[in-house]
Amino acid sequence: MESRVPSDAAGKTATVSAPSAAGKAAEIMDRVHAVRSAVSAPETSDRNRSKTSARVRVRDDAVAGSEILLATAAGEKGRPAPDGASRPRILIVRLSAIGDTIHSLPLAAALRQAYPNAYIGWLVEKPSAALIDNNPLLDWHHVLPKGWLKSLSRVRALAGTLRAERFDIAFDIQGLTKSAVAARLSGAATRIGFTRGEARELAPLLDNRLVKPHGRHAVDMTLSLLRGLGLSPPARGEFVFPQPGDDDLIAVDRVATADRYRDGFVLMGPWGSFPAKLWPLDRFRDVAVRLRTETGLRSLMLGHGDAERSRVEELAAAAPDALASAPDVSLTGVVELARRARLFVGCDSFPMHAAAAVGCPTLGLFAVTDPDRLGPYGPTGRSLYDSLVLPKSTRERRKLDDGIIKRLAVDPVVRVCLEMLQGKI
Repeated sequence: MESRVPSDAAGKTATVSAPSAAGKAAEIMDRVHAVRSAVSAPETSDRNRSKTSARVRVRDDAVAGSEILLATAAGEKGRPAPDGASRPRILIVRLSAIGDTIHSLPLAAALRQAYPNAYIGWLVEKPSAALIDNNPLLDWHHVLPKGWLKSLSRVRALAGTLRAERFDIAFDIQGLTKSAVAARLSGAATRIGFTRGEARELAPLLDNRLVKPHGRHAVDMTLSLLRGLGLSPPARGEFVFPQPGDDDLIAVDRVATADRYRDGFVLMGPWGSFPAKLWPLDRFRDVAVRLRTETGLRSLMLGHGDAERSRVEELAAAAPDALASAPDVSLTGVVELARRARLFVGCDSFPMHAAAAVGCPTLGLFAVTDPDRLGPYGPTGRSLYDSLVLPKSTRERRKLDDGIIKRLAVDPVVRVCLEMLQGKI
C-alpha cells in the first residue's frame, strides 16, 4: 500500500491560498469567444441525438445495474450503460500532461474489460502521444499540437475528424475548457466528466454527465468516472503501455545485461516540470554513492535533451563507480528501463509514475504536490518529504522555488531506499 512518509516526526503540511477568481473568469471567457462558432455546431448526429439536453449528475452510490439520476426538474432517468455486444464507440480525452496520461491509462483498461467489443479512441496532445500510439487497448487515436484551441481552423478541422469517428460516449478526464470542448466537438451524446471542483473552467457546463470523484489518488479518481456508465471502478487500476521501439529495446538490453549491472540497478529521475519539485542533483549523486557502498548496486540517472544529459554526465564523472547516465530513450524506453530496475527514486514527474505503474519499487520525493494524490501508485510505492506546502493552483506552485524540497536531507532518502531494497515497502 502506498505510504506517505515525512522524513522525520516534524514533517508538516501547509497550504497556500488560491488566487482570486476574477482573472480566471476573464481568461476563460476569452477562450469561449475563440471557439463559440465551433461548439455551437449541432452537438450530435441525427443517429445519436438525445431527446433532452439536460446534464446528468451521477449519485455517489451508482454502480452497475443501478439507475442514473438526471439533474433536471422533470427527474428523468438516464439511459443504461451500453451493451458490450453493441460495440459502443468511446472517446477518451486526456490531452496532457505525460504523468497524467499514465494515470488515465487504467480507465482505458477498465473500459476494454467492461466492453471487449468497444471501439475506443483517445485524443492526446503531442508530448504524451508516445504513450498512446500503438497502445493495444485502443482502436484509434488522434494527436493534437499544443495550442490547438487558439486556432479556429484547427478547431474546425478537429470537429470534422472527430465527427467522422461517430463516437457515442466521451470521457473528459482532464476537466478543463479545452478537453470539454474537444469532447463536445466529437458529437458524442454522452460526455462524462467530473463535478465542479475537480473539473474547472467551463468543463462542468460543457460535459453533460457529471461524476463526483472518489478515492484519494488521481488514478482512483479517474476510475470513478466509470460510474457515469453505471459501472463499479476496479479496486486497483491496470496499466498497459505500447511496446518500445527496437532502438529503445536494444539500448535497454545493453544496460540490463552489462556485467556492471549484473545485480541490477537503481534508476534515478531527478527532473520535473518546475523548480519547486526538484531535489538538488548533488544529493541524488550522494544517494547513489551511499547505495553503491551499502548494497553494491550502481545507479543510472535519466536525462532528456542536451542540457539535462550534460548535467548528468558531470555528476557521473564525479562518482564514476556509483553513477552513470541512463541511455537516451523515448517515453516507452523509460517505461522499459523502469521495468528492469531494482528501485526507482525521483521527483514527482513522468518517470516516477511510469516506474510505479510497471511495479518497480518506487520512492517519490515531494514538497509542493500532494503525495496522497500524485505519489507512486500501487503497493510498491512510497512517498517521502520533510515538509509539504500545497498551493491550491498550479500557477501558485510554479511560483515557488526549491527551498521547501531542499529541507529533505540525504540520510532519510538513503534509509528508505535501503528498506525498499530489502522488501520493506
